[in-house]
Amino acid sequence: MADPFIQQLDAISAPGTTAAKFLKKLGPLHNNWHLAHNSGTAQTGFLLFHWQLIKRFESVGGPAHFGGVTPFTKQQLASFHAAYNIQDVVNTGDVNSLEEFSNDLELWHNNAHMAVGMAFHINLMNPKTNVRLVQFWQLHYFINAQFEEKLADFRASSSVSIPSVVTQLEASNAAGLI
Repeated sequence: MADPFIQQLDAISAPGTTAAKFLKKLGPLHNNWHLAHNSGTAQTGFLLFHWQLIKRFESVGGPAHFGGVTPFTKQQLASFHAAYNIQDVVNTGDVNSLEEFSNDLELWHNNAHMAVGMAFHINLMNPKTNVRLVQFWQLHYFINAQFEEKLADFRASSSVSIPSVVTQLEASNAAGLI
């Protein structure tokens, strides 16, 4: 069964949708996903949901809306008091190691939202409104890059694309945990 949140992302990023319209509709959807995720009822986990979110953001020209989105660097994050310190190893085909990485990265991400928000004097903690701030995207582009590095370790072969790995994970029993 398809995740209703992913279906909603598809609906708000249909061809012809502007980035401004997408971001306006994204706030409530993003908030509702967080509510479902925090209550344990979301079908798609933290990293998979936000990976899909970034793909839809890019499809509507989201980066251009902000004049470009460059991921934060590890050095920038450290200067915001959000040093990236995840050392988890993800092994080929080992869903448990990928789940552990996802859990650790999500916890780090929660603290990073607060630290980045404080560094820029903005509220980056509200999922209804934070998607309208470039810093949200810079942080999540960084997180997505870390996720894709671990997906490269997880996949059975370098000939398997990252989007294919995501599709396989979304079809698995682990989808809600990654």
